[in-house]
Amino acid sequence: GALLAQILIGHWPRRMVLLASMSLLGLGACWLGLAQTWEQAMIARIVMAVGASSVMPTTTVIAASLVPETQRPAALAVVFTGLTVSLILALPIASFVGNIAGWRAAWFVSGGAAFAAAIGVALGVPAGVRGTRASLKAMRSVIADQATSLSIVTTLLLITGGFLTFAMISFWLVEVAEMPRWAVVPLLLASGIASTAGNALSAPILKIVGRDATILIGMVFTTTCFILLWALPGVLWLAIPGFVLMGLGWTLCLAPLQARLIATSGPSAQLALALNASAFFGGQGLGAVAGGAVYETFGPVLLPLFSLLVVFGAALLFFLAKDIPATLQAKAETTDSP
Repeated sequence: GALLAQILIGHWPRRMVLLASMSLLGLGACWLGLAQTWEQAMIARIVMAVGASSVMPTTTVIAASLVPETQRPAALAVVFTGLTVSLILALPIASFVGNIAGWRAAWFVSGGAAFAAAIGVALGVPAGVRGTRASLKAMRSVIADQATSLSIVTTLLLITGGFLTFAMISFWLVEVAEMPRWAVVPLLLASGIASTAGNALSAPILKIVGRDATILIGMVFTTTCFILLWALPGVLWLAIPGFVLMGLGWTLCLAPLQARLIATSGPSAQLALALNASAFFGGQGLGAVAGGAVYETFGPVLLPLFSLLVVFGAALLFFLAKDIPATLQAKAETTDSP
């Protein structure tokens, strides 16, 4: 969806893209609340997915364009903090509304939130800033750039590794850590708060140690948490903080990875961010599928081990790729020079 949007409407003013995206998201949610058949519900979900597909790449490009280059990581951290907070709040709000007024009302509330966000975009996002429509040639050039494509693959592996365990964490908490079922929701909430803290901490840590070091610190922290979950599941005073703080580690990487992507892709940043958004959401789906397969094959006890291996692969890939020169940015600088 993110790539298709860049091909079809990438040349639109970015505020218009966000307005259209949030409106589609709200329309799809309200349609889902009115759906009478499974087919209608699936069409509504597709409309929501199409609307959501452009939000992440467009907001990150706008945020990066509003501040000086030195402040881009902090601006991107704000975007990811908003994303994380929305994920934290969405589940309890939807559950509360669903319990009080039914599942249809929950979707109407979701649609109303999207329309409210569209109003905020109309009032707060500067007008007149346009992107460029992506072509297959431009897409190939982004993929062919090693520095950019490896950053995108790093995001894919990082998110896949995290969600491999996170998607099945309820089973791990109950069956492996032997936590009571009532403790799952508070622990998920605590994990969400830790993820928000990771986004907030990424900018100040980046100022101290630099962008690439911040990414590596986040990955090492995340792998350490997975080691605790795998090796010491019975030592709850270590394993439970390991789960809660797992989100802090990988969200610590997100804004610096986006900043690196913008730096390496130069004028193709919008398209690169669309590819990265596809990797982000694709990693969630791939991680969930992989987590289900691991659970069915080996049980919940090995979920953290498989996550550890995938995240370690992401860290190794990033470490090997971080010094590769960015040819897209170099070409842009050569073209702009007199």
